[in-house]
Amino acid sequence: MQLGTCSWTLGLKDLEQLMSKVKSLGLDGLHFCEKLADYSPIDVKETAERYGLKIFAIDPFYAKPENSSEATLPNAIAYYSEVIDFAVEANSPWVTLQALPKWTVNCSSEAEKYTFLAEACKKLDAYAKLKKVKLVYEAVNRYESSIMHTALECRNFLDQLEHHEIKIVLDSFHMNIEEADAVKAIQETGDQLASYHISDSNRGGIGSGHIDFIQHFKTLQSINFNGPVIIEVVLPHLAPSTPPRNSREWEQLDNEIKRSVSVWQELG
Repeated sequence: MQLGTCSWTLGLKDLEQLMSKVKSLGLDGLHFCEKLADYSPIDVKETAERYGLKIFAIDPFYAKPENSSEATLPNAIAYYSEVIDFAVEANSPWVTLQALPKWTVNCSSEAEKYTFLAEACKKLDAYAKLKKVKLVYEAVNRYESSIMHTALECRNFLDQLEHHEIKIVLDSFHMNIEEADAVKAIQETGDQLASYHISDSNRGGIGSGHIDFIQHFKTLQSINFNGPVIIEVVLPHLAPSTPPRNSREWEQLDNEIKRSVSVWQELG
């Protein structure tokens, strides 16, 4: 299993600084989660290549409309089509879609939200196939997304889409909040699982909370999972989404990530 991180956890906007930091942490690559309008995809690709890193996914952390009047189905499709184009030029195999519910703010019911998502996913999957990019959807907890919080909800939704190639991302932190049984969720997702994200119950590194990562690891092995593992760690006192603010916090975060890398590798 290759190891990576999500760029948003580091808060580094300069590409050289970002890629240098990811490399220094002993990782193989990253999810690029920045505001895409601020970057050239060619620069992202070439900077990653200089450090021997892979861009596992273009994962737009800031993927929401500027205001509610822009939150329409055509605008959502247009936005994510541009993300897919960015992924092609950045040499990234995946685009993540879990921020799509942010575009459903004008929907009047949950049923209308699901209809919106289904239409968007079908259009985007067709476009992604032409561009030879894969789409993935992460089950995200209720405090960060209005719908699709569990593995089962994602699977049921995707099962209703015809001829799609969209796969699922599961995250130990989100599963700790939403899943009655995280191990069962991993098992039942099976070969639909594209990537597994690591952070403990407090958003920190492995062992800082109460998640049973030994069982998670064994379950991933049992389903023959070979996708990237993304260490998406935030210092617990900065959770849910604040990156380091000073040299002391940088040292703490570096140690949390490196320790988590070491523990995960030892499990293997």
